[in-house]
Amino acid sequence: MKLSFPLLAVSTLAVSFYAISATETFRAEVTVQNAVGLDGTDLNFGTVRAVADPGGKDIAELIVSATPNATPITESKNNTANALFAIIEDGAPATFTVSEAVPSAVLRILDPTKTNLEFENGQDTDRPDFTIGDWKYVITSGDNNNADYTPLTPNLQVGQDGTVSFNLGATLKTSSKVTTKPYADGVYAGTFQIEVAY
Repeated sequence: MKLSFPLLAVSTLAVSFYAISATETFRAEVTVQNAVGLDGTDLNFGTVRAVADPGGKDIAELIVSATPNATPITESKNNTANALFAIIEDGAPATFTVSEAVPSAVLRILDPTKTNLEFENGQDTDRPDFTIGDWKYVITSGDNNNADYTPLTPNLQVGQDGTVSFNLGATLKTSSKVTTKPYADGVYAGTFQIEVAY
């Protein structure tokens, strides 16, 4: 007896799938800006009558306040018969604006290192010069507006626009050198460098 089985024919179609793609090159970059922008105006101690102690012992002081709208802006201290400042015209603090800084960052102010103002027409070794120091800063914008800058715990905080401003004041002192001539009439000046950094 023969048994018959149905024959099932299966047809297949082989199709090759090729991936269709495109390529492109690109560049990656980052710009590093660790420095900030800094613009400012000069510190002015005004116009004064100045007398230095020929022996260099008595030292008078002339202080320009960094506080905005301070009254007075310029003040003289420690005047004696031998050394004095008498104010004729008021001075003014230096003003600075930091720009291009990281918003909300806290910055440090590094004091100038030079300490002398000398006669612009040529400092005579027999004449006294002035020394400058005791730098003071008052923040004039941002979250800490009107606050004194505190170097041990820096508080110069940048605003959301990447800027912050501050004033600089200082103390000018008569010479501690032994001299034989008085101060000459004219301008005593010096060039100083201030640094602001993260």
